[in-house]
Amino acid sequence: MIFGMKKPWCQIKVGKFDVKIDKEDLKRISNHTWRIYKRSDSEKPTIITSIRSSIGVRNISLGKFLKRPPAGKMVYPRRHFEGFDFRKNNLIVCTVQERQRMLPKKNKDKSSSYRGVSLSRSSKLWRASITVDGRSMNLGDFHSESSAALMYNAASRKYFGVNGYQNIISRSKNRRK
Repeated sequence: MIFGMKKPWCQIKVGKFDVKIDKEDLKRISNHTWRIYKRSDSEKPTIITSIRSSIGVRNISLGKFLKRPPAGKMVYPRRHFEGFDFRKNNLIVCTVQERQRMLPKKNKDKSSSYRGVSLSRSSKLWRASITVDGRSMNLGDFHSESSAALMYNAASRKYFGVNGYQNIISRSKNRRK
């Protein structure tokens, strides 16, 4: 941020949560009553409002309200684990399948907690793989788990661009004994 300039976003309070939005959206958002909704199939709560139309009352999420995605697409926060950030540069419009490419590995009970990495029990090597257009591609076998994760990251950037998930690799994380 440049000193002397005001930030182009603000925070609003929805329930017990602070929500970041662009200042230009504040007036439009203020015309509605927003609330927290906890879906049974998700750990993360959603911010919604009710909108009346000619076909009745329907609930709409804050992201969908702001971005107005075309049919078949949804609105998701780019940084999905950093709280409620609904600034437009943090929202991405994509299909559910495209969104799956951006998420971290779901099941932590596997041989590796990195996405696209598994331990080959027969060779005792770490295998990197990625699925592109429904086809699984083997990226190679590696002596270290972090090397396999780095290979997955490179392939994810190649095939999915900036929206592809990138494993966060640290030295102490995921060491096998």
